[in-house]
Order: sequence, then structure tokens, then C-alpha cells
Amino acid sequence: MRPGVLAVGWEFRRRHVWPLVAIGVYMLGLAAIKLLGLWPIGSVTFVPPDGRAAALIAPVSWLFMYYLAVFSFGFSGDLAARQSIFPARMFTLPVRTETLVLGPMAHGTVAVAVLVQAATMLARWPWGVDTPFVWPALLAAVFLAWTQALTWMPYGLRGVRVIVTVLWLMALDTVVLLAMHFKVSEPVMLAILLPQLPLAYLTACYAVARARRGDVPDWRPGAMRTAEVAETAPTVRAGFASPARAQLWFEWGRHGRTLPSLVAILLPFELSLLWIAQGALGLALEILLITLFTPVLVAAFAAKTGSKANPQARDSYAMSPFIATRPLPSADLIAAKLKMALLSTLATWVLVLVAIPVALKWSGTWPMVMERMGRLADLVGTPRTIVLVSLLVLGLMASTWKQYVQGLYIGLTGREWITKTMLIVVLAFVIVVGPAVQYVIDHNNARAVLWNSLPAIVATLAAGKLIAAALVAAPLTRSGLLRDRTLVRGAALWTAAVFALYGVLSWLVSGPLVPEYFLVLLAMVAVPLARVSAAPLALAWNRHR
Repeated sequence: MRPGVLAVGWEFRRRHVWPLVAIGVYMLGLAAIKLLGLWPIGSVTFVPPDGRAAALIAPVSWLFMYYLAVFSFGFSGDLAARQSIFPARMFTLPVRTETLVLGPMAHGTVAVAVLVQAATMLARWPWGVDTPFVWPALLAAVFLAWTQALTWMPYGLRGVRVIVTVLWLMALDTVVLLAMHFKVSEPVMLAILLPQLPLAYLTACYAVARARRGDVPDWRPGAMRTAEVAETAPTVRAGFASPARAQLWFEWGRHGRTLPSLVAILLPFELSLLWIAQGALGLALEILLITLFTPVLVAAFAAKTGSKANPQARDSYAMSPFIATRPLPSADLIAAKLKMALLSTLATWVLVLVAIPVALKWSGTWPMVMERMGRLADLVGTPRTIVLVSLLVLGLMASTWKQYVQGLYIGLTGREWITKTMLIVVLAFVIVVGPAVQYVIDHNNARAVLWNSLPAIVATLAAGKLIAAALVAAPLTRSGLLRDRTLVRGAALWTAAVFALYGVLSWLVSGPLVPEYFLVLLAMVAVPLARVSAAPLALAWNRHR
């Protein structure tokens, strides 16, 4: 391989090889558990796909999403912008454009192909699931390559990048699904997919070459271009009502479109799996569950970008002078980020709630899902079913926003080691939680121990949250970042949200098996408090270092 390619890829190997190593160790652990007989996969009780599939599918899917964003530079650029999201700082490297493109594309396609191939091998042995052997890994590589090529291309209008990328990847998914439907052999699938890699590479070279010489097309009408460069005529753009409003506009323009854009790219890839699930209700429900949790997971990664004060710089976590010297207190800067996160969350869930019914209808799985919903309505009643579904959607929306804003205070510290440590902890939790949940489901003793310990666990979490909030409130008061009135108002809103959630939970699950105090504690744990309150301190720490 060319030395320039290795030099360009050094950044990826240094920063992002550890998740691949971690998932490899995880897969070896699953295989060892099976071989040692500690988990009865492959026995007569295992009829794939069942709940154990989440132990393999969820970590691999989420790591694939992470690499999709990393190797296409989705964390470092504005997906809705006209300019290429390829980092401008790399344009000055003393290498040819072909080498500049080959570095991230080669490392990315190899990483995702190895990831999917390892998962395929584990599914075939020792899990015993009959899956194609080669072309799924090639499909993952092609999917990433085209994502890179299309997101690195400059476009003449804002937002066109997301539309073009989604439409092209949907077309690619459609071809693959049709081939699977007609049971096309693996050599034919390889013949369909293999030429896509050089085509994507040539497209990426063309895109980066244009971006490197500053060739950004402009498809806007002449009046819009004239208004952009006009220095007079105050009626061209109305002024903002306040500096805080201007900061919100600034935050939305830089980071607000990142989360909905990433989810819009992933939705077709995930929902296309519903065509495979025809007649398999369990698999269809698992696909829907993964799709519903996608915004929550992607929000954690999007927060990594939204918390960066200077995403285009090499030290992207350092506070840029432009932000540090703005005539706004740190609390107002944080408020703008929180509002931006709320608007971004709402836009993301509009996409999800529109895409899921359309995919269910087109894939023919709508009757199966509705039949299961009818059973639930017969069991608990129609009003409770409506509230349960609404609470699930609202809970996931709140979790998306919560993941977004809780990730802000980590990145806003300006310390990269803190951000990376928290990301490792989150990924480790995601990897461990699937097998742990399945172990509890499969063992009666584990369920009994967990049920008896649940009140103590939730009480400990609630107490820890209140202690952390008190520790955060003290320096907030001393530093003057927030006024006492603001702190009291925030505490009152948090208390109201806790009691509102408690009321809903009490109406849903009222009965002797679930004590009222447990529902109060559960509501306290669910409503964010301490980490959101710590965001002004984190920003101030970064702003004045």
C-alpha cells in the first residue's frame, strides 16, 4: 500500500481501531461461552432468530453505524451544507487526491467488511445460523464507500447531500433485496456488488478534487445569491430579537441537522430488513425495536459533534476565540445548545414516525404488527394500549434528547481524554447489556434476584443523582453562572416532570406487586438533572482555560 495511504489512515488507526478490537474480543467471548456450554445456543430451545440474536446483532449494528459516521467524517462536518464535509485541513497534505481518498476509504471498507464477516462467521459457527458467507461483508463495504463518495461531494443547495445519499443507498438496498427475494446465488451477488467499489472510489476522487480546489456549485436563484453578498439594504435579513436567539440560529446552522441527517441515512438500511421478515413476527419486532432505538444511540454520537466548539480544527474540543469572546454568559450558550438539541430531536422523530408505517405497509408486515397490537389491546384495554405506545414513543424521544444533552457537558470540558473515556464506557455498556438481559430472561433465579434487588438499585441511582445535583448546584451558585432564581425554577420544573411521570406510571401499573415509592424513584431516575446542570460548568471550564 502507498506510504501516503498509510499516513492518511494513521489518524483512523490511532483513534478508532479499539472499537473493532473490542467487538472482536466480544465475539470470541460469545464463541467461548457456547463452546464451554455456559449458554445453550444451538440446543433444542434455540430457534433463531430469538432474543439471543440481540447479543450479536445490536453491538455489530451500532458499531457499523459508528464507523459509518467516522469514516465519512460525519462527526466533523455539516451534512446539510453545500460544501464537502471532507475536512479542509487534510487538503493541505502533500499527497495526491487519489491517495487522500484511498486512505479513509480503504481503512473504512476493510474495517466494516471485517466486522460483518466476523459476525457472519459467528452466526454460522457455532451458532448454526445459515447465512451467506461473503457478500454481506462486501455489501457493508459498498454501503460505506458510497456513503463516503456522496457525502464528500459539494452540492449547489443546502440539504441536497442528505437527499441524494439516502435515495442512492435506498436504490442499492432495493437491488440487493430483489436479488435476495429471487434467491440469486452468491457469485451473482458478488458480481453485482464488486464493481460498486471502484465506481464509488472514482466518484469520491471526483468529489474531493472539486472540494480541494474550492469548486462548490451554486444552484440557488440569482436573487438569493445577490442577497447573500449584499452589504446594504437592511431589509434583506431581519435582525434577531436577542443575542440568545442569534446563538440558537448559529447552533442550529452548525449542528442541528447532524442528528436527523445521520438517522435519515440509516433508516432505509434498517427498515429494508422488514422485507426479509415477512411471516416472521419476532424478527420484524426486533427490527422495529432496533430502528426505534437508533435515534437514541446516534444522539450520543451526534452530541460528540454538537459539543465541539471548533469541529473543523485539529484540537476540535478547544474553545474557539469566536465562541469564547461572544458577549453571552455560559448559561445562555448552553441554553442555545439545549434548544438546538430539542429541535433536532423533534425533526429526527418526525422522520422515524413517518418512515416506519410506510416501511411496514410496503413490506407487507403491517398486518402482523397490527394483529399483535390487537392482542395487547384485548389484554390490557385499548386506552392503556394507546398510552403505552404513546409513552414508549415519548420516552424514546425524551431519551434521544437526554442522550444528546448529556453528551454535551462531556465534550464541552475541552478534554479529549474525558470524551473518549465516556465513549468507551457507553460502548462497553451497550455490548454487555444484551447478554445480561438475555441471561436474566433465561434463568429464573436471576430474575428473582433482580426483582428483589430492583428497589434498592433504583433507590441507589436516585440518591446518587440527587447527591450529584447538589454537588453541581454548589459551584454553580458560587461561580455566578446561574442565578438562584434560575436554579429554583429548574428544580421546580424537574419536580413537576417527576410527579407527572409518576402519575402516568401509577395509572399504568397500579397494583400490589409494584409499590408506589418504587414508581417515584423510577421517575426520579428517568428525568435528567445532574449532568444537564453540569453543562455550564463544563463550558466555563473550557472557556477560561
